[in-house]
Amino acid sequence: MALLTAVARALHYVHPEISYKLGRLLFSLPLPPCKCEGGWEVGGVKICGPVGIAAGLDKTGMYARFLSFFCPGFIVVGSTLPRPRRGNKPPRVARVWPYSMVNAMGLNSPGLPRVVSRISNLKYPVFVSIAGFSAGDFAVQLAYLRRYYKPAAVELNISSPTYRGFWRVAPELDGVDIPIFLKVGPSVDLREAVRQAVKAGWGLVVTNTLPIEDGRLSTGQGGLSGLLLYKYGVKLLERARRLAGDGVPIIYSGGLYTCSQLGEVLKLANAAEVLTSVLYYTPYILKLLNRCTALRP
Repeated sequence: MALLTAVARALHYVHPEISYKLGRLLFSLPLPPCKCEGGWEVGGVKICGPVGIAAGLDKTGMYARFLSFFCPGFIVVGSTLPRPRRGNKPPRVARVWPYSMVNAMGLNSPGLPRVVSRISNLKYPVFVSIAGFSAGDFAVQLAYLRRYYKPAAVELNISSPTYRGFWRVAPELDGVDIPIFLKVGPSVDLREAVRQAVKAGWGLVVTNTLPIEDGRLSTGQGGLSGLLLYKYGVKLLERARRLAGDGVPIIYSGGLYTCSQLGEVLKLANAAEVLTSVLYYTPYILKLLNRCTALRP
């Protein structure tokens, strides 16, 4: 564990585009999965603890086994697309102080079939985050998952800054027997999203990155994640809970680093996700957050 921490700290002094590639090698180590003790539930889905890994850290399914060693509550793989997509040109990642990142990955994905081939044998609560540029993109991926691989749950990512607008996908997804969470962000009409989630019996994931301008990226702008997102994210969570009421399960995502933050979030949300804190403090932060002694399911 000390070696892992030392490597992660060293990567902080390397250009983030290079450290991103080096991190892929580190996250590919074949570590054994953690023994899931359960004891937590979100939207009827049994998970291993209150804090999971947000979509975007493992977009390809290659790192899920490594990440499971650190006892996350669950692992969100993706976001995926029906077909491969290269995404934006580098540079696509930059650091922002304090403890934040900005990225413009551009929904890069090897395609859902390849992702499923890498995670199908992993015995751990795995959520698959799916994205798309039309309601049909979502529907075809859900059909594929129903036939070839049933994850613990599915996140419908309609929050990516790569596309704009709210996809009204519910009519395309009638009869789906996999728990669904609708992931919303700053570009989404929250009131309409909550209305559709309530009508369809879905949960919510709040929030995705916050769009900002950054000349260091090839696109000139990207999505802000990490500590700087936290206050904004909690305000969006508060609004989502007011709109949704107590009956809708909500997973919070955005700038979560400490037990005190987690305690604040779980007053409104049923579970939480982290990503940027893993990049700054290694996946060991997952064990620390899930062991916060003040929390009880």
